[in-house]
Amino acid sequence: MNFFMLIGIYVVLNSCGQLLIKMGTLEMNGVASVYDLLNFKLIVGIGLFGMSFLTWIYIVSKNNLSYAFPFAMGLGYVAVILLSLLVLKEKATYLQMTGMSLVWMGIILMSLHNA
Repeated sequence: MNFFMLIGIYVVLNSCGQLLIKMGTLEMNGVASVYDLLNFKLIVGIGLFGMSFLTWIYIVSKNNLSYAFPFAMGLGYVAVILLSLLVLKEKATYLQMTGMSLVWMGIILMSLHNA
């Protein structure tokens, strides 16, 4: 499977997992027992996060870590900020948006490596 497709799958699974974990914790009133963790969104989020971990293992087994890691983390950073803005209605600061733009430019430069 193509490197960019695998990274895309990893980022979608990871960022959606992070989003669902956050949404699940917003529905909790605290954790008094393990039964408080039996929340549908939290469980699905952890499952997606686990699937992203398995995808990551495959990615690093086939690619250089020095190339795959910054690529995946950069895209993940951008995806989580965008999902947080759109779904959770969080506010982003000017510095966050500037940082996200710089990360995006770095990702573009890295992708030219294989062009």
